[in-house]
Amino acid sequence: MKKVILLPNTEKDPSFALSLRVLEVLRGFCTCVYTESGNDLLLDAGAVEYPEGELPRDAELLIVLGGDGTMLHAATDAARFDIPLLGINMGRLGYLASLDPTEIDSLSSLATDTYTEQARMLLDVRLQKENGEEEVLGCALNDMVIDGGGHLADLRLFEKQSYLDYRADGLIVATPTGSTAYSLSAGGAVLDETMDALCVTPICPRSFFSRSLVFPSDAALRIVNMSTRGDSVHISLDGSTAIPLAARESVLVSRSPKRVRLITLKPRRLLEVLSTKMNTQHF
Repeated sequence: MKKVILLPNTEKDPSFALSLRVLEVLRGFCTCVYTESGNDLLLDAGAVEYPEGELPRDAELLIVLGGDGTMLHAATDAARFDIPLLGINMGRLGYLASLDPTEIDSLSSLATDTYTEQARMLLDVRLQKENGEEEVLGCALNDMVIDGGGHLADLRLFEKQSYLDYRADGLIVATPTGSTAYSLSAGGAVLDETMDALCVTPICPRSFFSRSLVFPSDAALRIVNMSTRGDSVHISLDGSTAIPLAARESVLVSRSPKRVRLITLKPRRLLEVLSTKMNTQHF
């Protein structure tokens, strides 16, 4: 890989110390290292500026410094421009990141294309009004969450013509990548991250059925807000800003045709990741 985008996290790396170290390693084999306008210390050290909000079309890789939240934010752009994504963890858990700060020198393996690429599934999420009109809400790498806003929500889950009613604090539809995030905390099943599937898990259910449901990736799910107090129910994608879901409105969730191409520099096996990340960390 010769042309790489470096996206620092100025809150976690305000002095750009780690970002500059990454840039130094990348300049050893890259012909061009891009960074956003405003990252003056990186630009002074030889990075090439690009406008905020637009990724260079000739870039072969996007390297993100930060935690899982930073990775989730960058994933949408990476999928939109079809650019592979590699994370360097500066957060607490760092489940999505490939490297820790102590492993920066291993970036040199990119020079010989010694890496593994995993195509991760995304969710497409739309809002359906009571009159049938639809609004595209966006994509999610981890999950789509319906939250009752402190009240019990009555939600009806449809798959084709069959349905199941929930009374719960909310409902999570997770990808395999997101099955180790909020879904796991709610008691959901853990799926291998390379699978294609949708995992539905209720949050603190009061209904009889409280287990996760795993649907095939071609399933088209519809979740209707059956609550009378629809003003408290909201939708969020990967923890983003809450979107109101009025009474009798629906959320439509399906697999996106787009993918997030995650790069790893070392073997990544489910049980090993769970053992090293989950056994020593707290949610």
